[in-house]
Amino acid sequence: MNNSAFRMFQGEEHRAFSLEGQQGAALLVHGFPGTPAEMRPLAAVLNQAGWTTRGILLPGFGAEIETLGSRTPVDWVESVRLAALDLQRDHSPLLLIGNSMGAALCLQVVAHNADLHPAGLILLSPFWRVGHVLWRMLPVLRFVFPQIRPFGLVKMDFSDPQVRKGVHNFMPDVDLDDVKVQQALRAFSIPTKLLNHIRTVGHAAHRFAPQITCPTLIVQGTDDELVSPKMTRTLMQRFAVAPRYVEVRGSHDVVNPKAASWPAVERAVLGFANGIQHEAER
Repeated sequence: MNNSAFRMFQGEEHRAFSLEGQQGAALLVHGFPGTPAEMRPLAAVLNQAGWTTRGILLPGFGAEIETLGSRTPVDWVESVRLAALDLQRDHSPLLLIGNSMGAALCLQVVAHNADLHPAGLILLSPFWRVGHVLWRMLPVLRFVFPQIRPFGLVKMDFSDPQVRKGVHNFMPDVDLDDVKVQQALRAFSIPTKLLNHIRTVGHAAHRFAPQITCPTLIVQGTDDELVSPKMTRTLMQRFAVAPRYVEVRGSHDVVNPKAASWPAVERAVLGFANGIQHEAER
């Protein structure tokens, strides 16, 4: 990935974290192209309720973004698996919490590892596919168009406060008034095979869903345009044990504490986690 003109995700908030508690533990897994920063608010809420919370940085994300093109789904799944097993050794009960692609990874890890015994699974805006014909063509398109420029697909007005805020969320130190930086952003490219890797992760989540037997909570935004409620309900039908399903008014970013839906997300997650803890103490 040709990102040498600027460095992304360098802040401390984008690194892996661990908050010690007095009861069970929760592993939090971010989505694409996120970092642990998106999971910190929810981790703090759970930690205040007594949970040990750990947010991992998936390989190739955060400050390692320049290596993302060389990473594979195997790397991401193994990262989640090892982190979950590590927490399980010293903590019980164990919760796995994934956001978007992180939800798909958690689902796959729980379904496919007999040595992992989580007491519960929380899937936030669970990604498993994109409802567009091009998505199904990615296995072929990656050979025809090996690189894509995500910022080149839309006109970016760097004087727009919302655009500047969005860019600074993952590149806080970048100078958006620098013409060279603007050019570098527009030229920023990612391998198309990376999108196919994400498609593979989602496909695996759909395939392994029937193997999930632990209690599961799904939180879905009503106005989510990436993972629609309809697609999430389709995924739910794959589960052998029906998940608890909570819809909140909002978009894909249900982990955003500034969103109007945040109080509802907090209530749903804490209510589910408290139930898991109470069950473990019986």
